[in-house]
Amino acid sequence: RDGKWQDMEAALLVPGDMVLLAAGSSIPADCWVNDGEIEVDQAAMTGESLPVTFNRGDLCKMGSTVVRGEVEGTVQSTGANTFFGKTASMIQSAQSTGGSLQKMLLQIMVILVALSLVLCITTFFYLNFSVLKGEKHAWKDALSFSVVVLVASIPLAIEIVTTTTLAMGSGTLSRAGAIVTRLSAIEEMAGM
Repeated sequence: RDGKWQDMEAALLVPGDMVLLAAGSSIPADCWVNDGEIEVDQAAMTGESLPVTFNRGDLCKMGSTVVRGEVEGTVQSTGANTFFGKTASMIQSAQSTGGSLQKMLLQIMVILVALSLVLCITTFFYLNFSVLKGEKHAWKDALSFSVVVLVASIPLAIEIVTTTTLAMGSGTLSRAGAIVTRLSAIEEMAGM
């Protein structure tokens, strides 16, 4: 920057800055390779086990590591505008948006958990004060039975079953040539 080399934090880089991409260094932003050739390990982002060779004009992605070579690069994008930043924001938006089916299942779960708790409390008091009244450890037996009723009555598997069903639908759609990017898209298509 300003016509001279200097050490600076990656967060301070801006598009157009020149950076030195050398063996062992992490690539601080998405950068164009100016001249020469480097090998870059992108396993953390792509899962590729072997380093990839980058030549003049190729775009190295932030978060990768240079394993061989040394070149100058020009910063193309930083922060949320990088490949890594865009991927992270897509993942975050996909996790934050639930379909109407997911919202409805959550409402059903809340109601069923409330009913289960009422059932367990009723069972505990009924057993403790009516059926087992006068026995030595009546409250322990009533509590044990109430916990069993609680565990058996809460539908923990409802979300797993629904997700599995949507995933199977995704497989069926992919065999028909459709690309499913979100499971809630299946639900949205069903409503069309």
